[in-house]
Amino acid sequence: MSMHETAAEIAERTLALARGDEVEVLASVERSALTRFANNRIHQNVAERSAGVSVRVVVGTRQGCAATDRVDEESLERCCERAREAALRAPEDPSFPGLPEPSEAAAAPARPLPDPDAFGPDARAEAAAAIIAQSAERGLTAAGTVSVRAAGIAVANSRGVRLAATTGAARATVLSMHASGASGWASWLGTDPAELAADSLGDRAALLAERSVGAEPLEPGSYPVVLAPDAVADLLDFLGYTSFGARAYFERSSFVALHEGERLFPETLTIVDDALSPEAVGLPFDFEGVPKHRVALVERGVPAGVVTDSYWAAKLARTNTGHALPAPNPWGPMPLDLAIEPGDATVDEMIAAVERGVYVTRFHYVNVEDPATVLLTGMTRDGTFLIEDGRLSRPLANARFTQSVVEALKGLQAIGRTRELVGTEDGGACLAPALALASWQFTGQTG
Repeated sequence: MSMHETAAEIAERTLALARGDEVEVLASVERSALTRFANNRIHQNVAERSAGVSVRVVVGTRQGCAATDRVDEESLERCCERAREAALRAPEDPSFPGLPEPSEAAAAPARPLPDPDAFGPDARAEAAAAIIAQSAERGLTAAGTVSVRAAGIAVANSRGVRLAATTGAARATVLSMHASGASGWASWLGTDPAELAADSLGDRAALLAERSVGAEPLEPGSYPVVLAPDAVADLLDFLGYTSFGARAYFERSSFVALHEGERLFPETLTIVDDALSPEAVGLPFDFEGVPKHRVALVERGVPAGVVTDSYWAAKLARTNTGHALPAPNPWGPMPLDLAIEPGDATVDEMIAAVERGVYVTRFHYVNVEDPATVLLTGMTRDGTFLIEDGRLSRPLANARFTQSVVEALKGLQAIGRTRELVGTEDGGACLAPALALASWQFTGQTG
């Protein structure tokens, strides 16, 4: 039995045990494995199998949720009863529209699925060794991970929703470090471990570490920047968290609510959420069992909309885009498969167009100061360079910044023609190109 078939069977058994006016069951079966290395050697290798069930019971307009990681009948029955008890104690919610009804799902995207057995400890060790070698041969020290995850997810509810699918990805990260403290970073994410070019990944990080030796402080001020895909993925992640969900739109803390339908950015910028893209790694439906489709969030420079789930679609009188997170969910719907449509520039062309600016490999410890403008504060890390006369001239010490992403994107000058899939903190993934921006505000050094 496949993973999603196993999850569907668990969901069906649980649904039969639950009591309420309406019931929703989310079941998952997961296999994951991780190989971790540091100081140029593997020091951890773990593998895990798990299953989980979350039950939402509705009594009138009251909702209660409970979860368990045990799938025997007694545990499932106890979980269902806890969810019912929680519903009976919950306040009424007159805005609750009821659970979603079945709707036709789009064809699942044709993409490979990682097999944790095929990408087992030997294969992961070989990949880690190839990554490490690129640093070790240069007298550098490497640390990072090689991992794989596959999960079967099933949603069933008392209104007839029955959807299940298997998803997953493999990932590799490497931080290469020089004795001086200079460092370089590289990451890879994909659905087919065979596409991991471990030598190349290790080489990218090691070259950045070597080039970062002797870094000098950057004078605070506003500079043109070229952002690598890892840095751009951070911006996309915060745009999704602060701006592209229906709750933020309703609360008018999102720039989309303030500028919807208005030309705000250059028309070269289109941002979408598209779990059905062959390049994405997300599920083709959300955690309420509503099928996903491509959603334009910024269309040719114009804020075009937000993602919704059943609750917020009803509250805003909009179409349900299929972006519910697992209940209970205080954040509202979120985009988990964001992408910037590609442009026509190479990174070398972007750098060549800058007289004096900064190249950023990635950001670190980023926080939101103002969600309405997506004002972020944080620092650069693992490969920051001054650009002078169209070339990378010298390494820079990690610099602090405070910058509105909305304002920065107004000065978008070029978009990379190639994109990289980058994992995000919330478990999603961004399809990110490099970007050239006219202005980014650096405020000082990291210490």
